[in-house]
Amino acid sequence: MKTLGRWVKLKPVQAIGLGLASALLVLGAWSQGTFDTLENKTLDWRFRAFTNVQRPTDIVIIALDDTSFNSKDFLDNFGRWPPRRLLYAGLVHFLNEWGAKAIGFDIFFYGADSHAGDDQRFAEEMKAQKNVVLGFTLNQGTFQEKDPSTRERIKQRMNQYAVDVDGKFGLQLPQYSGMDLPEDQLLTSVPSIGCATVLSDKDGPVRRVSPLFRYQNHYYASLSLALASLAKFGPEHKTFDLAAGPSLMFDGHRMPLDDEGRMLIRWYGPAYTFKHYSVWKVFNAALAYENGEKPMIPPEAFKDKIVLIGATAEGAADFRPSAFSETHPGVEVQATVLENLIRGDSLQSVRPTLSAITIAVMALLMAGLVYSLDSALLYSLLALAAGTIYFGVACWLFRDQSLWVQMVGPLSAGGTAFLATTLTRYATEGREKRQYRKTLMKYLAPSLVETIMADMDWGNLRAEKKTLTVLFSDVRGFTTFSESFPPETVIATLNEHLNMMVSVIFKYQGTLDKFVGDCVMAFWGAPIDQPNQGELAARAALEMIEGLEKLNQKWQSEGRPTLHIGVGINTGEMLFGNIGSEQRMDFTVIGDSVNLGARLESATKELKASIVISDSTYDLIRDLAEVRPLGEISVKGKAQKITVYELLGMAEAPGEPSRLKLKEVAS
Repeated sequence: MKTLGRWVKLKPVQAIGLGLASALLVLGAWSQGTFDTLENKTLDWRFRAFTNVQRPTDIVIIALDDTSFNSKDFLDNFGRWPPRRLLYAGLVHFLNEWGAKAIGFDIFFYGADSHAGDDQRFAEEMKAQKNVVLGFTLNQGTFQEKDPSTRERIKQRMNQYAVDVDGKFGLQLPQYSGMDLPEDQLLTSVPSIGCATVLSDKDGPVRRVSPLFRYQNHYYASLSLALASLAKFGPEHKTFDLAAGPSLMFDGHRMPLDDEGRMLIRWYGPAYTFKHYSVWKVFNAALAYENGEKPMIPPEAFKDKIVLIGATAEGAADFRPSAFSETHPGVEVQATVLENLIRGDSLQSVRPTLSAITIAVMALLMAGLVYSLDSALLYSLLALAAGTIYFGVACWLFRDQSLWVQMVGPLSAGGTAFLATTLTRYATEGREKRQYRKTLMKYLAPSLVETIMADMDWGNLRAEKKTLTVLFSDVRGFTTFSESFPPETVIATLNEHLNMMVSVIFKYQGTLDKFVGDCVMAFWGAPIDQPNQGELAARAALEMIEGLEKLNQKWQSEGRPTLHIGVGINTGEMLFGNIGSEQRMDFTVIGDSVNLGARLESATKELKASIVISDSTYDLIRDLAEVRPLGEISVKGKAQKITVYELLGMAEAPGEPSRLKLKEVAS
């Protein structure tokens, strides 16, 4: 369990764990459709931001608009909604005279016209031209005809308009149970019909359309597909190919479909991007043309064009929200899909599997950034840059590659992972830092702790060799002293002495290593570099002697025993860091130079000196120190003799007299 605990604390493990957890959380929400509406909104925004609005020229719209219904002449001739079908008979006649390629009606002719002869005239014109497509609708649960025999007759008639679909590739087309058809006389007069049913997304706008519909095990083309097929291949074309993907193959173009057989609409601009002609103005132009006059609308406007006829008048039109408008005319939605098919302007959506992988990668990337860098500012900026780059790539793929890449899911995964890892790292490292700070306060002056915590990674501190200065101080004759006085007196006296020693060490920015009974060990030069480490240690030693003299005076006045100490100081290369076993680690220094410092403290008795320093320490402070040479001595563990000095005082600056002059103390 301890091994597992240490393994879990590793930064790479935490990064991977939190990244995967964030990815799974977002994937769960994404798979339930939580982000669908917001993702669809980003698609709408991309159309508005990156669509280069250009008016298509192959398709024109004749609109039953407010201008027509506000005209008295129009109302006198054709009435209010729905207008007489004689109007449409005239349009079919003149449009064909003017060279229109194909005509589609996004108007539904349910039931017979109340004006005798209008349906017959309309039917005769359509039968004569053979380039008209009528629209019908499919629905769930309703059927226009109630009589069973009539319904059966209509079903049989519909069979002639069914199309063949080669290759299904797992499409799950909705199964419709009801239909609304044009009046029977009109239905039998056209070579093709198309389903004009368009369903909006849950949040309102139209973004996807079905080019193929299924009704009673037969397939039918949409109004746009039927019209495009008629214009491109003629009335006999009844077969459509599906390719893997799945995709609809039309005129050499691959139109990607989703699993429900829907294609994404590629918008060309806001409402009325296509060329609209008012139906009343077209009809007046036809009358002028018939009478040999110059029409207001030239016949060339319709030559070799596909003409869609539909309503845009308020109260009569089927307005739909789109990426560009809350009131996009339904006839222009059909025109947009028709233009998509003719030009092969497909919009590909990234498959769900790839989107899921992107979500996971984004979460792991953000978690990795947070745990791989120490600077919060740096990893925050890099995370922001990564999110921005992904956003930019998604926009570029949409604009230049016609590819719809998910934005909300991956960016949400990245944001979730970034937040989770940042908070976790803050919590865990904050706890660790508090523990380190508490530990360091035992060893260092409070003024140094915050500086060290800010500048060093204490969690990864390893032992390293450094040139440091070590100080040992020991009470002389402590064993005799402890045996001669009551324990409470010994403990009180020793504690007061050690408190003074620690205060001096911290005052001179030293690191308290340990107490060994009555011995005090401290060092300078780590954990932060101290160029004047020798000077700090020397001044601390002098003040220790001075502080003990003051305590001795106090103890004498109280009738308590006095103490004497010896101090040894050495500078040299030592091993510094967290050293120890798995059960216990010590923040300490070890090595021959440390041992020499302890030997110098022991030699103070023989040398009859209070503070003994090595020649390496003296080299650091010779311009400030007043010393008494003690010659060379032999120490245990050293083959060569060591030159040592007694430290007597320290000056504030080179050449000045010593500020603190050590009184000679007899051993």
